[in-house]
Amino acid sequence: MSETKINLSKLRLAREEANLTLVEVAQQTGFKAAATISRFETGSRGVKAEYLMMLSKLYKKPIDYFFD
Repeated sequence: MSETKINLSKLRLAREEANLTLVEVAQQTGFKAAATISRFETGSRGVKAEYLMMLSKLYKKPIDYFFD
């Protein structure tokens, strides 16, 4: 059984296409620090499904966009 992983470059690209900074995303999603969003994008912190759904709505991208 293969594991489906988030394409981290698409996570960052979606934020950039939405013209949002790490700080803006953190503020709009309720995270305390922009570093949390950065950690999602670099893979040093896992992205829970609920967080991915928030980011998907914020970036106006379907969930499928973030997977290869």
